[in-house]
Amino acid sequence: MKMNFLSVLAVIGCMGATDALANRSDMYSSIDMRNSNGDTISIKRGNVETRRYEQRSVHRSGANTDQSNYAKTETTRTMKNTRQEDTYNTSVKRKYFIANPFYQPLQGQVGSVTTGEYLQGSYNFDVVKRKLGEWSIKEDLSFGLTDRIALMGMAKYNWDKLTWKDTVGGATDTYRSHDLNVYGLGLQGRIVDTNEWISTVSAYYEHQKHGIDYYIGDLKVGYKVARSTIYGVLRGWIVDMEGDIYGDVMQDHGGWGVLKYGDTHDTLFMGEAGMGVWSVLDEDWTFNVEGLYGSYDWHDQFSVKGAFGWQPNDWFALNLYAKTSLYDGANHKDLHLVSGADPFDGNSWNTAWNSAWDETTGTGHTKVDVSKYREWSVGLQVMFQF
Repeated sequence: MKMNFLSVLAVIGCMGATDALANRSDMYSSIDMRNSNGDTISIKRGNVETRRYEQRSVHRSGANTDQSNYAKTETTRTMKNTRQEDTYNTSVKRKYFIANPFYQPLQGQVGSVTTGEYLQGSYNFDVVKRKLGEWSIKEDLSFGLTDRIALMGMAKYNWDKLTWKDTVGGATDTYRSHDLNVYGLGLQGRIVDTNEWISTVSAYYEHQKHGIDYYIGDLKVGYKVARSTIYGVLRGWIVDMEGDIYGDVMQDHGGWGVLKYGDTHDTLFMGEAGMGVWSVLDEDWTFNVEGLYGSYDWHDQFSVKGAFGWQPNDWFALNLYAKTSLYDGANHKDLHLVSGADPFDGNSWNTAWNSAWDETTGTGHTKVDVSKYREWSVGLQVMFQF
């Protein structure tokens, strides 16, 4: 918690005033300030100084050659200074903003983020337009093992509709699927958290249907300034494909086609790096904007994401976000398109499809040029801490 230093000096200067201001001390008895984290600080002030004067009379008698008897009244003054030191009773109500990209529950606490999202991705090749529409529900749970280390778990269920439309009047082919697509488990550690810096590191494992495994590492570093945090993010993951090819599937009344993104890679490496700013706009409102560059094996992409958060109390928040790609390296890429029978045999590609990828001997093989690649998504996150 970092208090504005000039504000504190001003308060102390008022409380250390002369006796002429002593009778006005009530006006400083309760001072409310707000620090850079948005916490409310209440300062209670005691009496600066109380002076009490006592007067007593002393009667003396004695002899004098000029005056045999006399009475003398001597006034003596005793002064008792009663000084009560200035007291600062700091009362802070810490408010954890759950939408903070560095949020992590403390020991024994649970954080829950439920995300409902719609994603759309599209591109063209030759006279065919491809469009993917996906609705998904994702649950992220985190539990504070200590104040510094949290256990994380996640699961995602999605409904996909992949459409291939002939732009010169041909038929529209549609492939639909719905499944528990991804689930995973990992750890996150808050390695730095000071008045100026914050940093977290995480490592987790995710499994996707059809036997794809992800091993992911994530590092975030943020600098706190005023009511904002400026941060950088670095993320990388290894993808174990457990197969020879991957791409988009096309279904045409029993016939199948696959637009191949990559092949002969048992293991892929992908990575992301970016910068963002998270700010407290008001006591209950936050804003986050993030730019991210990613390299995803067969293409790279630059995207921007913005989010508004509303948190009326310490245990509940809503976060509305939107994300869009501004650049994608998939444009003008030459991809291979293969058609044939149902390519799936359990969770792996069958032998006939694997042989079809041989450009010299494969059948139904052609090369296409991708253009107008774009992705965007909108989502709502419901967040709890308990």
